[in-house]
Amino acid sequence: MEKNHKLIYFIDDDPIIVFISKKLMAEIDYSQEIKEFDNGKSAIEALITASEKDQQIPAIIFVDLSMPIMNGWEFLENFQKAKIKNKENITIVVLSSSISASEIEMVKGYPIVQDYIVKPITPADLNKINSSIKINE
Repeated sequence: MEKNHKLIYFIDDDPIIVFISKKLMAEIDYSQEIKEFDNGKSAIEALITASEKDQQIPAIIFVDLSMPIMNGWEFLENFQKAKIKNKENITIVVLSSSISASEIEMVKGYPIVQDYIVKPITPADLNKINSSIKINE
C-alpha cells in the first residue's frame, strides 16, 4: 500500500463490518487514524466541528447507506450542503451490502461519491481507491 492517510472516517452501524475493515486497514497501514461513527448524523457533526476548529478533516469517508438516525443517503445530502473547509479534498466511498443496480445508479447521481463498494472491503478495493484519488493531506 503506497499511500498512508492521516485520517479516515468510517460510518457504519454494523460492528462486525467496522471491526473487519479496521483490522484490514491496520494490517496494510492504510491510515494513521480511523474515527468510527454508527450513523451519519454524528459523522456530519464531527466534520463540521473539525472544520470550524481548523482540525484535521478526513482524507476518505467510507459511508454505509443503511443506518439508523441518519442513513447514508441523508449523510450525502447533508455533506453537500454543509460548510466544511476543503471538502473537495475529501474522497467519499459508499459501502453497501446491496448489489442492486438501481441503488448503484442512484449513488452515481452524487458527483461527490468516488466509488461504490460491496461489503466487505478488500485490499484490492483500497488499492483502487488510492489509485483514483489525489493526496492533499
